Amino acid sequence: MYETRWANDDEITIMADYWYRMACEMGEIDEIPKPDIQRIEEVKNLFIKETNLGNLKFRVAIDSNDKIVACAGGLLRKEYPYPLAEEQSLFGWVLAVYTLKNHRNNGLAYKLVDEICLWLSQKGARRARLWSSSSGRKVYENLGFKNMMDMSKPLT
Repeated sequence: MYETRWANDDEITIMADYWYRMACEMGEIDEIPKPDIQRIEEVKNLFIKETNLGNLKFRVAIDSNDKIVACAGGLLRKEYPYPLAEEQSLFGWVLAVYTLKNHRNNGLAYKLVDEICLWLSQKGARRARLWSSSSGRKVYENLGFKNMMDMSKPLT
């Protein structure tokens, strides 16, 4: 059985490690480059800074041994909601969604992202966005996330 709770400040380094694991798996699945040591340190520092500012919170799932086995973060940002928008609005970014392999298929990502979206909404965010690997899309679609009009073309 699993429980969810808010991560504490001492656990931010665990969240950064899970972000790194997520990024590596995305690289394997969707051929996205793995982050280097410098980027890992930048992300960890960003997590610490934004947590201290109150803009970033993580939900974690813990197992019966009180070990963190999954996480999801919510980051508040002001952004333009669509091209040519005149004003920025408060957005939420869902990030660092990761579940340890032997704890997958238990609904943890779904539950944690749902809880993060509730927090983002309570903070005034009008929309949540995320980047997903191809293998994670179904979870997010089940939570009501829609594909946006993003297109890309490799230029190399």
